[in-house]
Amino acid sequence: MTKTKVLVLHPNPNNLDDIIKKANLQHQKNGPFEAVILLGINDITPPATVPLVPTYYCSTTKEDKTFTDKSDNLVCVSGDYSLLKLASGIKVGFLSQYVEDVTDEVDILVSFHWPLAVARTQGLSLISDENVDKTALKLKPRYHFVVGSEKGRFYEHPAFSWSDTRSCRVISLGQEGSGNKWFYAFGISMEADSTQSSGKNPYTTTTSTIEQTKVIEEEKLQPLKRQHETEDDEYVKRPRVVAPQDCFFCLSNPNIESHMIVAIGKHSYLATAKGPMPLPQRPLDFSGHAIIIPFDHTPTLDEQSEQREEMAQFQKTVSKAFYEKSFATIFFQISRPENVHIHTQLIPVRLDGAQEQLERSLNERTRQNNEKAKFNQNLEFTSDPIAVRDILKTNNFIKFVLSMGDDIKVYAAQLVSEKPVDLQFPRRVMSFHLKCPKRTYWDRCKQTKGQETTECQKFKAFYKDYDFTS
Repeated sequence: MTKTKVLVLHPNPNNLDDIIKKANLQHQKNGPFEAVILLGINDITPPATVPLVPTYYCSTTKEDKTFTDKSDNLVCVSGDYSLLKLASGIKVGFLSQYVEDVTDEVDILVSFHWPLAVARTQGLSLISDENVDKTALKLKPRYHFVVGSEKGRFYEHPAFSWSDTRSCRVISLGQEGSGNKWFYAFGISMEADSTQSSGKNPYTTTTSTIEQTKVIEEEKLQPLKRQHETEDDEYVKRPRVVAPQDCFFCLSNPNIESHMIVAIGKHSYLATAKGPMPLPQRPLDFSGHAIIIPFDHTPTLDEQSEQREEMAQFQKTVSKAFYEKSFATIFFQISRPENVHIHTQLIPVRLDGAQEQLERSLNERTRQNNEKAKFNQNLEFTSDPIAVRDILKTNNFIKFVLSMGDDIKVYAAQLVSEKPVDLQFPRRVMSFHLKCPKRTYWDRCKQTKGQETTECQKFKAFYKDYDFTS
C-alpha cells in the first residue's frame, strides 16, 4: 500500500530560513515528502532558502488567487476555505473561516483554532471555535492539524472513528523554540483506514446538560480561579496572579518587546499593538493600532492619578495627529478588578461617518453578545454624560471613546464582577466597524518581529511632532 508522506511544521516566523533548511534535510533523509504544511503563520517574507518540497501556509490576507506563489515552492493559501488536491489524490482543506457550502470529505484539515469538542476534553475552550466543529463534521478529516494560539502546545488526541473505514487524529503543535513538539511527519494512503481507533468520538460523545454547563462555566471563568469561601456554597472569583516580571505590559519584564515601544513618559508608555486590526489606510503607511499602558502593574486606575492624566495626554496628542490626517480615533478599555494590567487600545478610523459607524457597530455587537452569549454578562452601553460619569467611577466597565478633533463621544457599559465578560468584545466591535471579521483575534493577524519593528518606526515618525515625552 503506497503512502503519501507529508511534513507539518509550526515554525517561528522569525526563524523561517532555518526551518526551511531543516525541512529540506528531513526531505532528503526521511522523505520524499509530497508536501510541507506550515501552521500558525499568516504572512511571511520568503526565506532565502528555497524549499525542496511544495510548501503551503494559510493566510487571512486577501490575495488575488486562492493559491499564490510567494517564491519557488512556497505557496500562500487564502480564502475562507480552500481545497488542495495533491498529485497522489490526497485532499487538504485549509480553513480560515466557516463557510456553509463544504461537502466533500478531506484527508487533511488545517485550521488555526481547535475544535470545541476536542478543546473541552482538555479544558481549553478559550482557544477553540465551534465553527471549526461544524466544518470538521462535514469534512470528516483523517488528520486535523491545529495550533490555537501563537505559541501553541503539543497535543495528540486519541484516534477516533467517523465510520467503520474512516478514523481521525486531531494534532496540535507547539511553535518551534517553545519547548513543545513543533513538527509532525506521517504517511497517508488513499485506501480505507486499517488502524483501530482507541478513543471515543468527541463530536458525538454526550454528557448531561448539567455536566456540560459546569465544564463551560469553568472554562469561561478562566483565567479566574474559584474558591470555596462560605458555608452556604457561595463562590467568589479570585483574580489570576501574574507577577510584573511575567506581565507582557510591564517594563520590568526581561522579555518586554521593546522594539514596539513608540514613546515613554514618566508614568506610562505608548506601544504599537500585536496583531494590528486595520491595514494601512492612505495617507497612513502603517496600521495605527496602538496601546497606552501605565507603568504600575494594576487592574484599574484611580480616578485622580498622574498615570491617568498622562495616559489622557497620550490620547489627546495621538488623536490630534490622526485628526490632522483626516482620521478619527477610537479608544477602548476594559476596566475591572479581575484585570492583570489595565491598558487602553486605540485605532484610527475614517473621519467621515465615524460616529454613525461606531454606534452601528456597537449596537450590532452588543445585540449579538446579549443574544448569543450564554454565560457572558449582558451589556448595555450609554452615551449620557451623567450615566457615563457614574459608570466610570465604579472602575468596572467597558468604555469606547471616539475622538474627532474637539468633538469627543464616550460610550460606557457597566460590568459586574459576579459574571464573566467577553474580553474580545472591543475587537469584535472594531472588526465590524472596519469590516475585517477575520482580524477579530490578534493572533490571526500577527506580524513578524521585522514587520513589528517597521510598524513601530513608522508610528514614531508620524508621532514625532506631537510627542510630549521627548
